[in-house]
Amino acid sequence: MRGTRVMDPSEDALYQRVRLMLFSADLPVQRLQADVEDIGRFTAPDVRSPHLRLVEAMPVLTPAAEAIVRAMIRVYGHELFGPGSASSGLRALLKAGPVKFAQTALLLGPDAPVPERARPLVAEFNRIFERHPGSGFAEARRLLSAIGLPVGCDEPPQTSR
Repeated sequence: MRGTRVMDPSEDALYQRVRLMLFSADLPVQRLQADVEDIGRFTAPDVRSPHLRLVEAMPVLTPAAEAIVRAMIRVYGHELFGPGSASSGLRALLKAGPVKFAQTALLLGPDAPVPERARPLVAEFNRIFERHPGSGFAEARRLLSAIGLPVGCDEPPQTSR
């Protein structure tokens, strides 16, 4: 039996606020392909806009996307909605979608001019993708494993046959 995870009410309220912003942003809905299962169901021809259908349905985010949003909230909290770099990070997450945002953050590398406060967040993004290998860089991990390189997951490298 799995334990029930207790959510911080303020974290959950901020999470719902970010979800609403993700779904209602006047941006292409397809950007959320990695964040919402079967996003195409919201883009079919209809009288209503895809954004309105998303807001009405408020679909759950994929586990990786939810973990990414919650990680951002734990680090920055209400700062996400004020002036400054935290707000810039939220805007980037809204524009790209959580999974693509986190993938981009991982591509920056250790020498990138990332605020010191954000470095643990980027490390958390990597752990999220390790827990949800189908969400982040799954093909790259498979290829690295195929040539015998460690992939950072629980799976050992594949051996050639």
